[in-house]
Amino acid sequence: MLLLAPATSFAQEDLSNLQVSSGVINSNQTLNVVENDGLTQATGQAQGNMVQGGNDSVDATLTSTQTLHGNVNATVEVNGVNTGAEDTSLATPLYATTQSTGNYGSFVTTGANLTANSTQTSDAATVSATTAVSAPNNAVYGPDQSYGDAAVEVNDTSYQVSNGAINSTAVQSSATTAAAMTSVTMHYSPGPELYTAEATNNYYGSYADTAGSQTHDVTQNDDAMTQSRAELYGGNVWDTATAGTSIGNNTNIVNAGGSLTVGNQQEQSGYVLSQGYTSADQYGTANVSASSVGNALTAGNNDVTLNVDNTQTSTGGVEADATFVGNSGYDAYLSANAVGNQAVGYACSECKGDVTANNTQTNNSGVSATANATVNTGRSIVSTSSATGNSASFYVSR
Repeated sequence: MLLLAPATSFAQEDLSNLQVSSGVINSNQTLNVVENDGLTQATGQAQGNMVQGGNDSVDATLTSTQTLHGNVNATVEVNGVNTGAEDTSLATPLYATTQSTGNYGSFVTTGANLTANSTQTSDAATVSATTAVSAPNNAVYGPDQSYGDAAVEVNDTSYQVSNGAINSTAVQSSATTAAAMTSVTMHYSPGPELYTAEATNNYYGSYADTAGSQTHDVTQNDDAMTQSRAELYGGNVWDTATAGTSIGNNTNIVNAGGSLTVGNQQEQSGYVLSQGYTSADQYGTANVSASSVGNALTAGNNDVTLNVDNTQTSTGGVEADATFVGNSGYDAYLSANAVGNQAVGYACSECKGDVTANNTQTNNSGVSATANATVNTGRSIVSTSSATGNSASFYVSR
Protein backbone atom coordinates (compact mmCIF):
# COMPACT_ATOMS: atom_id res chain seq x y z
CA MET A 1 0.00 0.00 0.00
CA LEU A 2 1.28 3.47 -0.88
CA LEU A 3 0.04 6.74 0.63
CA LEU A 4 0.45 9.96 -1.37
CA ALA A 5 -0.09 13.41 0.11
CA PRO A 6 1.21 16.76 -1.14
CA ALA A 7 3.09 19.11 1.14
CA THR A 8 0.88 22.11 1.93
CA SER A 9 3.78 24.58 1.70
CA PHE A 10 3.80 24.31 -2.10
CA ALA A 11 1.37 25.99 -4.49
CA GLN A 12 1.46 22.96 -6.80
CA GLU A 13 2.42 19.37 -6.11
CA ASP A 14 3.25 16.57 -8.53
CA LEU A 15 2.46 13.05 -7.32
CA SER A 16 3.64 9.92 -9.09
CA ASN A 17 2.85 6.25 -8.41
CA LEU A 18 4.16 3.10 -10.14
CA GLN A 19 3.16 -0.33 -8.82
CA VAL A 20 3.61 -3.83 -10.24
CA SER A 21 2.39 -7.00 -8.49
CA SER A 22 3.61 -10.30 -9.95
CA GLY A 23 3.39 -12.70 -7.02
CA VAL A 24 0.34 -14.66 -5.89
CA ILE A 25 -1.63 -12.91 -3.13
CA ASN A 26 -3.67 -15.19 -0.85
CA SER A 27 -5.73 -14.45 2.24
CA ASN A 28 -7.19 -17.54 3.93
CA GLN A 29 -9.17 -17.96 7.12
CA THR A 30 -10.96 -20.99 8.59
CA LEU A 31 -13.22 -21.20 11.63
CA ASN A 32 -14.34 -24.60 12.94
CA VAL A 33 -17.26 -24.13 15.34
CA VAL A 34 -18.92 -26.78 17.48
CA GLU A 35 -21.18 -24.33 19.34
CA ASN A 36 -21.15 -20.54 19.75
CA ASP A 37 -24.05 -18.61 21.24
CA GLY A 38 -22.74 -15.12 20.33
CA LEU A 39 -21.39 -13.40 17.25
CA THR A 40 -19.33 -15.49 14.85
CA GLN A 41 -17.40 -13.21 12.51
CA ALA A 42 -14.73 -13.86 9.89
CA THR A 43 -13.41 -11.40 7.32
CA GLY A 44 -10.80 -11.85 4.61
CA GLN A 45 -9.23 -9.27 2.30
CA ALA A 46 -6.63 -9.53 -0.46
CA GLN A 47 -5.17 -6.76 -2.66
CA GLY A 48 -2.57 -6.71 -5.40
CA ASN A 49 -1.75 -3.00 -5.69
CA MET A 50 -3.21 -0.18 -3.61
CA VAL A 51 -2.55 3.56 -3.55
CA GLN A 52 -4.39 6.18 -1.52
CA GLY A 53 -3.84 9.92 -1.34
CA GLY A 54 -5.28 13.39 -1.21
CA ASN A 55 -4.67 17.10 -1.64
CA ASP A 56 -6.06 19.71 0.76
CA SER A 57 -5.95 23.41 -0.23
CA VAL A 58 -3.08 22.66 -2.62
CA ASP A 59 -3.46 22.01 -6.35
CA ALA A 60 -2.01 18.67 -7.40
CA THR A 61 -1.14 16.62 -10.47
CA LEU A 62 -1.40 12.86 -10.08
CA THR A 63 0.09 10.19 -12.34
CA SER A 64 -0.59 6.59 -11.33
CA THR A 65 0.22 3.31 -13.10
CA GLN A 66 -0.73 -0.05 -11.58
CA THR A 67 -0.12 -3.45 -13.17
CA LEU A 68 -1.27 -6.83 -11.89
CA HIS A 69 0.31 -10.08 -13.12
CA GLY A 70 -0.27 -12.44 -10.17
CA ASN A 71 -3.52 -13.94 -8.95
CA VAL A 72 -5.34 -12.42 -5.97
CA ASN A 73 -7.59 -14.54 -3.75
CA ALA A 74 -9.42 -14.19 -0.44
CA THR A 75 -11.15 -17.16 1.19
CA VAL A 76 -13.17 -17.45 4.39
CA GLU A 77 -14.51 -20.80 5.59
CA VAL A 78 -16.85 -21.21 8.55
CA ASN A 79 -17.54 -24.84 9.37
CA GLY A 80 -20.16 -26.04 11.82
CA VAL A 81 -18.59 -29.24 13.10
CA ASN A 82 -21.37 -30.28 15.45
CA THR A 83 -22.12 -33.97 15.03
CA GLY A 84 -24.55 -34.31 17.95
CA ALA A 85 -27.95 -32.71 18.45
CA GLU A 86 -29.24 -30.73 15.50
CA ASP A 87 -29.73 -26.95 15.67
CA THR A 88 -26.65 -26.32 17.84
CA SER A 89 -25.86 -22.63 17.52
CA LEU A 90 -23.21 -21.68 14.99
CA ALA A 91 -23.74 -17.97 15.58
CA THR A 92 -26.07 -15.29 16.92
CA PRO A 93 -25.65 -13.84 14.35
CA LEU A 94 -23.17 -14.87 11.62
CA TYR A 95 -21.02 -12.36 9.73
CA ALA A 96 -18.66 -13.72 7.07
CA THR A 97 -17.18 -11.64 4.23
CA THR A 98 -14.37 -11.68 1.70
CA GLN A 99 -13.06 -8.97 -0.61
CA SER A 100 -10.43 -9.18 -3.35
CA THR A 101 -9.10 -6.30 -5.47
CA GLY A 102 -6.43 -6.44 -8.14
CA ASN A 103 -5.56 -2.74 -8.61
CA TYR A 104 -7.02 -0.06 -6.33
CA GLY A 105 -6.48 3.68 -6.33
CA SER A 106 -8.37 6.35 -4.36
CA PHE A 107 -7.81 10.09 -3.99
CA VAL A 108 -9.59 12.83 -2.04
CA THR A 109 -9.45 16.47 -3.16
CA THR A 110 -10.51 19.23 -0.73
CA GLY A 111 -10.54 22.94 -1.52
CA ALA A 112 -8.21 22.56 -4.49
CA ASN A 113 -7.82 21.34 -8.06
CA LEU A 114 -6.66 17.89 -9.12
CA THR A 115 -5.40 16.83 -12.53
CA ALA A 116 -5.16 13.03 -12.67
CA ASN A 117 -3.90 10.53 -15.21
CA SER A 118 -4.31 6.89 -14.17
CA THR A 119 -3.73 3.52 -15.82
CA GLN A 120 -4.72 0.15 -14.39
CA THR A 121 -3.89 -3.08 -16.24
CA SER A 122 -4.38 -6.71 -15.24
CA ASP A 123 -3.38 -9.87 -17.08
CA ALA A 124 -3.51 -12.16 -14.05
CA ALA A 125 -5.54 -15.34 -14.45
CA THR A 126 -7.99 -14.65 -11.62
CA VAL A 127 -9.05 -12.26 -8.90
CA SER A 128 -11.43 -14.19 -6.66
CA ALA A 129 -13.27 -14.09 -3.36
CA THR A 130 -14.96 -17.07 -1.70
CA THR A 131 -17.13 -17.09 1.40
CA ALA A 132 -18.14 -20.62 2.37
CA VAL A 133 -20.31 -21.62 5.33
CA SER A 134 -20.98 -25.31 5.94
CA ALA A 135 -23.31 -26.03 8.85
CA PRO A 136 -25.55 -29.01 8.05
CA ASN A 137 -26.17 -29.67 11.77
CA ASN A 138 -26.03 -26.12 13.09
CA ALA A 139 -28.23 -23.04 13.28
CA VAL A 140 -27.92 -19.26 13.17
CA TYR A 141 -30.22 -17.24 15.39
CA GLY A 142 -31.58 -13.68 15.36
CA PRO A 143 -32.94 -11.17 15.89
CA ASP A 144 -30.01 -9.56 14.05
CA GLN A 145 -29.47 -10.49 10.43
CA SER A 146 -26.86 -13.08 9.51
CA TYR A 147 -24.78 -11.93 6.56
CA GLY A 148 -22.37 -13.48 4.10
CA ASP A 149 -20.74 -11.72 1.16
CA ALA A 150 -17.98 -12.11 -1.43
CA ALA A 151 -16.88 -9.07 -3.46
CA VAL A 152 -14.36 -8.80 -6.32
CA GLU A 153 -13.00 -5.91 -8.38
CA VAL A 154 -10.11 -6.38 -10.77
CA ASN A 155 -9.53 -2.62 -11.30
CA ASP A 156 -10.94 0.18 -9.13
CA THR A 157 -10.25 3.93 -9.41
CA SER A 158 -12.21 6.19 -7.05
CA TYR A 159 -12.20 9.93 -6.37
CA GLN A 160 -13.93 12.22 -3.88
CA VAL A 161 -14.11 16.00 -4.29
CA SER A 162 -15.12 18.66 -1.73
CA ASN A 163 -15.14 22.35 -2.73
CA GLY A 164 -12.73 21.64 -5.55
CA ALA A 165 -12.35 20.52 -9.13
CA ILE A 166 -11.06 17.40 -10.85
CA ASN A 167 -9.89 16.77 -14.40
CA SER A 168 -9.22 13.07 -14.80
CA THR A 169 -8.17 10.73 -17.60
CA ALA A 170 -8.35 7.02 -16.79
CA VAL A 171 -7.65 3.80 -18.68
CA GLN A 172 -8.60 0.42 -17.24
CA SER A 173 -7.91 -2.88 -19.00
CA SER A 174 -8.55 -6.40 -17.73
CA ALA A 175 -7.87 -9.84 -19.16
CA THR A 176 -8.56 -11.35 -15.74
CA THR A 177 -11.45 -13.52 -14.59
CA ALA A 178 -13.34 -11.89 -11.72
CA ALA A 179 -15.07 -14.55 -9.60
CA ALA A 180 -17.13 -14.03 -6.44
CA MET A 181 -18.78 -16.95 -4.64
CA THR A 182 -20.87 -17.08 -1.47
CA SER A 183 -22.01 -20.59 -0.57
CA VAL A 184 -23.98 -21.44 2.57
CA THR A 185 -25.36 -24.70 3.92
CA MET A 186 -27.52 -24.13 7.00
CA HIS A 187 -29.81 -26.53 8.84
CA TYR A 188 -31.94 -24.07 10.78
CA SER A 189 -32.42 -20.31 10.84
CA PRO A 190 -35.39 -18.64 12.56
CA GLY A 191 -33.87 -15.18 11.96
CA PRO A 192 -33.15 -13.14 8.81
CA GLU A 193 -30.31 -14.16 6.47
CA LEU A 194 -28.73 -12.28 3.55
CA TYR A 195 -26.10 -13.87 1.30
CA THR A 196 -24.64 -11.88 -1.60
CA ALA A 197 -21.85 -11.96 -4.19
CA GLU A 198 -20.62 -9.07 -6.38
CA ALA A 199 -18.09 -9.20 -9.22
CA THR A 200 -16.85 -6.28 -11.32
CA ASN A 201 -13.96 -6.26 -13.74
CA ASN A 202 -13.44 -2.49 -14.15
CA TYR A 203 -14.88 0.16 -11.83
CA TYR A 204 -14.39 3.93 -12.06
CA GLY A 205 -16.16 6.24 -9.64
CA SER A 206 -16.14 9.87 -8.53
CA TYR A 207 -18.30 11.71 -6.02
CA ALA A 208 -18.45 15.43 -5.24
CA ASP A 209 -20.34 16.26 -2.05
CA THR A 210 -20.23 20.07 -2.40
CA ALA A 211 -20.01 22.65 -5.17
CA GLY A 212 -17.20 22.15 -7.66
CA SER A 213 -16.67 20.85 -11.15
CA GLN A 214 -15.71 17.49 -12.62
CA THR A 215 -14.32 16.43 -16.00
CA HIS A 216 -13.68 12.75 -16.67
CA ASP A 217 -12.44 10.80 -19.68
CA VAL A 218 -12.76 7.08 -18.96
CA THR A 219 -11.76 4.10 -21.12
CA GLN A 220 -12.56 0.58 -19.93
CA ASN A 221 -11.86 -2.78 -21.62
CA ASP A 222 -13.01 -6.10 -20.16
CA ASP A 223 -11.74 -9.16 -22.03
CA ALA A 224 -12.37 -11.88 -19.42
CA MET A 225 -15.24 -13.49 -17.54
CA THR A 226 -17.04 -11.72 -14.72
CA GLN A 227 -19.05 -14.09 -12.54
CA SER A 228 -20.89 -14.04 -9.22
CA ARG A 229 -22.90 -16.69 -7.42
CA ALA A 230 -24.73 -16.54 -4.09
CA GLU A 231 -26.25 -19.84 -2.98
CA LEU A 232 -28.06 -21.18 0.05
CA TYR A 233 -28.88 -24.80 0.83
CA GLY A 234 -31.27 -24.65 3.77
CA GLY A 235 -33.19 -27.04 5.97
CA ASN A 236 -35.69 -24.91 7.88
CA VAL A 237 -35.07 -21.22 7.03
CA TRP A 238 -37.57 -18.52 7.90
CA ASP A 239 -36.44 -15.32 6.13
CA THR A 240 -33.72 -15.59 3.48
CA ALA A 241 -32.28 -13.64 0.56
CA THR A 242 -29.57 -14.53 -1.95
CA ALA A 243 -28.31 -12.12 -4.63
CA GLY A 244 -25.63 -12.31 -7.32
CA THR A 245 -24.48 -9.13 -9.11
CA SER A 246 -21.99 -8.95 -12.00
CA ILE A 247 -20.82 -5.97 -14.08
CA GLY A 248 -18.14 -6.05 -16.76
CA ASN A 249 -17.39 -2.31 -16.90
CA ASN A 250 -18.90 0.23 -14.51
CA THR A 251 -18.53 4.04 -14.47
CA ASN A 252 -20.40 5.85 -11.69
CA ILE A 253 -20.00 9.64 -11.30
CA VAL A 254 -22.15 11.94 -9.13
CA ASN A 255 -21.73 15.71 -8.75
CA ALA A 256 -23.36 17.90 -6.07
CA GLY A 257 -22.71 21.26 -7.71
CA GLY A 258 -20.96 22.90 -10.64
CA SER A 259 -20.53 21.39 -14.07
CA LEU A 260 -20.06 17.70 -14.91
CA THR A 261 -18.52 16.48 -18.17
CA VAL A 262 -18.07 12.76 -18.81
CA GLY A 263 -16.49 11.00 -21.76
CA ASN A 264 -17.02 7.25 -21.39
CA GLN A 265 -15.78 4.45 -23.66
CA GLN A 266 -16.52 0.85 -22.63
CA GLU A 267 -15.88 -2.45 -24.41
CA GLN A 268 -17.00 -5.75 -22.87
CA SER A 269 -15.90 -8.91 -24.66
CA GLY A 270 -15.76 -11.18 -21.60
CA TYR A 271 -18.79 -13.17 -20.48
CA VAL A 272 -20.81 -11.64 -17.63
CA LEU A 273 -22.74 -14.10 -15.45
CA SER A 274 -24.68 -13.69 -12.20
CA GLN A 275 -26.47 -16.42 -10.26
CA GLY A 276 -28.72 -16.41 -7.23
CA TYR A 277 -29.77 -19.81 -5.89
CA THR A 278 -31.76 -21.00 -2.87
CA SER A 279 -33.07 -24.43 -2.00
CA ALA A 280 -34.97 -25.12 1.21
CA ASP A 281 -36.88 -28.01 2.71
CA GLN A 282 -39.01 -25.59 4.77
CA TYR A 283 -39.14 -21.84 4.28
CA GLY A 284 -41.01 -18.72 5.30
CA THR A 285 -39.95 -15.98 2.87
CA ALA A 286 -37.28 -16.55 0.24
CA ASN A 287 -35.90 -13.82 -2.04
CA VAL A 288 -33.59 -14.77 -4.91
CA SER A 289 -32.12 -12.31 -7.40
CA ALA A 290 -29.50 -12.10 -10.13
CA SER A 291 -28.35 -8.99 -12.00
CA SER A 292 -25.83 -8.77 -14.87
CA VAL A 293 -24.71 -5.77 -16.93
CA GLY A 294 -22.05 -5.77 -19.63
CA ASN A 295 -21.35 -2.01 -19.59
CA ALA A 296 -22.85 0.44 -17.10
CA LEU A 297 -22.67 4.24 -16.89
CA THR A 298 -24.25 6.58 -14.34
CA ALA A 299 -23.55 10.32 -14.64
CA GLY A 300 -25.60 12.53 -12.35
CA ASN A 301 -25.34 16.23 -11.59
CA ASN A 302 -27.43 17.92 -8.90
CA ASP A 303 -26.72 21.23 -10.60
CA VAL A 304 -27.27 22.80 -14.03
CA THR A 305 -24.84 21.39 -16.57
CA LEU A 306 -24.29 17.79 -17.62
CA ASN A 307 -22.36 16.84 -20.77
CA VAL A 308 -22.10 13.14 -21.61
CA ASP A 309 -20.36 11.46 -24.54
CA ASN A 310 -20.94 7.74 -24.14
CA THR A 311 -19.84 4.81 -26.33
CA GLN A 312 -20.55 1.26 -25.20
CA THR A 313 -19.96 -2.03 -27.01
CA SER A 314 -21.00 -5.42 -25.65
CA THR A 315 -19.94 -8.60 -27.46
CA GLY A 316 -19.09 -11.14 -24.75
CA GLY A 317 -22.53 -12.25 -23.62
CA VAL A 318 -24.60 -11.36 -20.55
CA GLU A 319 -26.59 -13.81 -18.40
CA ALA A 320 -28.54 -13.63 -15.14
CA ASP A 321 -30.06 -16.72 -13.49
CA ALA A 322 -32.27 -16.80 -10.37
CA THR A 323 -33.39 -20.19 -9.08
CA PHE A 324 -35.49 -21.29 -6.12
CA VAL A 325 -36.31 -24.86 -5.11
CA GLY A 326 -38.62 -25.30 -2.14
CA ASN A 327 -40.35 -28.31 -0.62
CA SER A 328 -42.82 -26.75 1.82
CA GLY A 329 -43.26 -23.12 2.77
CA TYR A 330 -44.90 -19.77 2.17
CA ASP A 331 -43.60 -17.00 -0.11
CA ALA A 332 -40.92 -17.02 -2.82
CA TYR A 333 -39.79 -13.97 -4.81
CA LEU A 334 -37.47 -14.22 -7.81
CA SER A 335 -35.88 -11.57 -10.01
CA ALA A 336 -33.44 -11.89 -12.93
CA ASN A 337 -32.19 -8.87 -14.87
CA ALA A 338 -29.63 -8.79 -17.71
CA VAL A 339 -28.53 -5.78 -19.81
CA GLY A 340 -25.89 -5.52 -22.49
CA ASN A 341 -25.32 -1.74 -22.32
CA GLN A 342 -26.86 0.60 -19.76
CA ALA A 343 -26.52 4.39 -19.45
CA VAL A 344 -28.20 6.87 -17.09
CA GLY A 345 -27.61 10.63 -17.01
CA TYR A 346 -29.47 13.32 -15.11
CA ALA A 347 -29.33 16.96 -13.96
CA CYS A 348 -31.31 19.13 -11.53
CA SER A 349 -34.71 20.42 -12.73
CA GLU A 350 -35.03 23.09 -10.02
CA CYS A 351 -31.74 24.54 -11.31
CA LYS A 352 -33.09 24.63 -14.89
CA GLY A 353 -30.81 21.76 -15.74
CA ASP A 354 -29.11 21.51 -19.11
CA VAL A 355 -28.31 18.00 -20.34
CA THR A 356 -26.29 17.34 -23.50
CA ALA A 357 -25.87 13.66 -24.38
CA ASN A 358 -24.19 11.90 -27.25
CA ASN A 359 -24.93 8.22 -26.79
CA THR A 360 -23.80 5.27 -28.94
CA GLN A 361 -24.57 1.74 -27.78
CA THR A 362 -23.85 -1.44 -29.73
CA ASN A 363 -24.95 -4.80 -28.39
CA ASN A 364 -23.75 -7.92 -30.18
CA SER A 365 -24.09 -10.06 -27.06
CA GLY A 366 -26.58 -12.75 -26.36
CA VAL A 367 -28.49 -11.39 -23.35
CA SER A 368 -30.37 -13.86 -21.16
CA ALA A 369 -32.39 -13.51 -17.95
CA THR A 370 -33.96 -16.60 -16.38
CA ALA A 371 -36.02 -16.96 -13.22
CA ASN A 372 -36.89 -20.55 -12.32
CA ALA A 373 -38.98 -21.67 -9.33
CA THR A 374 -39.85 -25.23 -8.31
CA VAL A 375 -42.15 -25.52 -5.29
CA ASN A 376 -43.92 -28.56 -3.91
CA THR A 377 -46.20 -26.78 -1.41
CA GLY A 378 -46.28 -23.01 -0.98
CA ARG A 379 -48.48 -19.94 -0.62
CA SER A 380 -47.20 -17.49 -3.24
CA ILE A 381 -44.58 -17.27 -5.99
CA VAL A 382 -43.70 -13.92 -7.57
CA SER A 383 -41.20 -14.13 -10.41
CA THR A 384 -39.85 -11.56 -12.89
CA SER A 385 -37.19 -11.64 -15.57
CA SER A 386 -35.94 -8.91 -17.90
CA ALA A 387 -33.39 -9.03 -20.73
CA THR A 388 -32.35 -5.85 -22.59
CA GLY A 389 -29.76 -5.25 -25.27
CA ASN A 390 -29.33 -1.47 -24.94
CA SER A 391 -30.84 0.85 -22.32
CA ALA A 392 -30.34 4.62 -22.09
CA SER A 393 -32.05 7.27 -19.99
CA PHE A 394 -31.08 10.95 -19.88
CA TYR A 395 -33.33 13.31 -17.96
CA VAL A 396 -33.70 16.36 -15.73
CA SER A 397 -34.75 15.43 -12.20
CA ARG A 398 -35.65 17.20 -8.97
